[in-house]
This record gives sequence, C-alpha cells and structure tokens, in this order.
Amino acid sequence: MAKEIVLFVLYSIVHLFAIATITKQDVFYLPSKIIPILILIVALFRYFPSLEKRGKLVVVGLVFSLFGDSFLALPKEGFFVFGLGSFLIAQLIYSYAFTLDSKIKPILAVPFLLFGSSFFLVLVPKLGSLLIPVGVYISAICLMGWRAAARNSVSKPFYLGLLGALVFILSDSLIAYSMFLKPEMDRFTASMGIMITYYIAQVLIYSATKLEELDVRSVKNT
Repeated sequence: MAKEIVLFVLYSIVHLFAIATITKQDVFYLPSKIIPILILIVALFRYFPSLEKRGKLVVVGLVFSLFGDSFLALPKEGFFVFGLGSFLIAQLIYSYAFTLDSKIKPILAVPFLLFGSSFFLVLVPKLGSLLIPVGVYISAICLMGWRAAARNSVSKPFYLGLLGALVFILSDSLIAYSMFLKPEMDRFTASMGIMITYYIAQVLIYSATKLEELDVRSVKNT
C-alpha cells in the first residue's frame, strides 16, 4: 500500500476519533477533518507538471473539497451554503474529468436521473430556502455518477472511479437524509456514516487517478 494511503487512513481514523470525543468548537476539529484530503492533494500535486488533464482536474477537485470541508467544519452558523457551493464546484470538476474520455451514453443517465429526481421530490417539503441550492447540488452529484459510469474503459481505474462516485453520492445522500428527513437522528451516528463514506469516495477517486497516471507514464516511457 502506498505511503500516502497509509497516512490517509491513519489521519481519517484520527478525525473519526475526534468526532467521537470533541465538538466543532475545539481548535483541533478542523485540522483533523482536512488533513486526510490535504494528504491526497500533496501526493498528486507533486506530479502536477507531468499530470494528464484529468489528473490536474482531480487535484483542483480535491482542493475545492478541502474548502467545502473547511466551511462545514466551522462552528458558526451560516457556512453551510458556502460548503455546499465548494462541493458543487468539486463535483462539476470531477464530472468534467470523467467526461474527458467518455461518450454521451444517455441510457446510463437514467438510473441517476431516477434516483436524483425521486430523492429531491422526497426532500422538497423539508428544504425551505435551500430548495434551489440542494436541487442544483443533487443534479451535480448525479451528473458526476453518470459521467463516471459512461467512461470508455473497463480497466481497474474505471471501476475505482465509478465506485468512488457512487460512494460520494451515498455520502451526500446521508447528509441530506440526516439534515432534512431525519433531523432527530443521532449526530454521532450521522457524522460517522457521512465521513467514512466521504473519505472512502475521495481515496477511491484519488487511487483511480494515480493508477491512470502511472499507466499513461509507463506507456510514454516504453
């Protein structure tokens, strides 16, 4: 296992421990949350000049994810929309990265369209002023899932990237479920589920990208 993956797992566990023991008001909470993503950014950024376009886009997507994590970890109210916006940009960037070697394949959009529209309709009565932002965000995560599924590949990076996109959708769905449909849900349980799936999604997308980059580099060197 690569060194950065080991570090990522260890620091992810540190943040899960932080969720169980401290609150957002604690000075340690924010850094414990963002360090795992920062590890992935640094690990890819060191290759940035030689990365293919997709790899560079994934780095930028990770950076906006870092912004989103930071906004959502702040103890003061009012930063949710900023966090949502940061993750929206990250999802769109990931969608573009997945689209680089994809055909349209509209049939593959159907399951994501069905899920997104059904989930949104269930959420509508609970959204209030967040109706439009949440609707746009659900559209973005479903777009990312569709583009990941539509890639012209059946390689290991393809499956890792697709699984990462699907787990990302699951993580974001858990956020919406716990915030709007079941606000009485135990916050510890919700936070653990959200962060475990979120970290898994990001490391899968990172791993897919790194594998592809290594494959491309090995081809160029032969």
